[in-house]
Amino acid sequence: MEPKNNKKGDPQSCERLIIALDFDSREKALALVDLLGERIGIYKVGYQLFMQEGMSFVKELVGLGKKVFLDLKMGDIDRTIAAALRAVPEGVEFVTINGGKATVAAAREGRGRRGRPLILSLTFLSSLNQDDLRALMMNENLELDEYIRGFTRRSIEVGCDGVVASGESIREIRREFGSSLVIVAPGIRPEGKSKNDHKRALTPKMAIEYGADYLVVGRPITEADNSLEVTDSIIREANAAFGDRG
Repeated sequence: MEPKNNKKGDPQSCERLIIALDFDSREKALALVDLLGERIGIYKVGYQLFMQEGMSFVKELVGLGKKVFLDLKMGDIDRTIAAALRAVPEGVEFVTINGGKATVAAAREGRGRRGRPLILSLTFLSSLNQDDLRALMMNENLELDEYIRGFTRRSIEVGCDGVVASGESIREIRREFGSSLVIVAPGIRPEGKSKNDHKRALTPKMAIEYGADYLVVGRPITEADNSLEVTDSIIREANAAFGDRG
């Protein structure tokens, strides 16, 4: 079921905004969740927090009425992946995997008849660009957009529900594949804020105009002097852009 778009410019909440809990303790993470209140419905738990607090913290967030993006980029033998997905609790909205057809099939098997979590494949890290891709693949002629389109096509064909994509790749994916898949955009940065280690960061407005369904924001909020003020500003920008897109 797709989330509702808030009224254009409504500063109160955004169901399509995901806050990355870039903390190393339960206490710090819960303090931000409590501060943001009903504004945010989805929180991303990645390696940093998961390694410290584990699945019990994911369940705690779910118990607070929050949805979770479990970003562990899971990749292993089929049996292990299927077992891992069976262990994912209700309330986890997204999981990320790192693998091919067999990995996706195992994830879907482990999910069973449940509609969630949606299974997302990571196209290419937002901290990397075309030069990095060419170095990694040892191909000086490989184009980033071409690689990502091919990767996305294969991800859809093997049963992924969507992809995690950055920068202008979002626009290319949406143009080619239409509305049939979910696109989650990480590394979102408000205008004028540091991109940190994201080489292909976008503003909320740009990501939505390109076709992103969900936006992931971390350090601009978690490291802000006034996290609430920054969050409200991003919510206003995102809701206005979603409203314009219809």
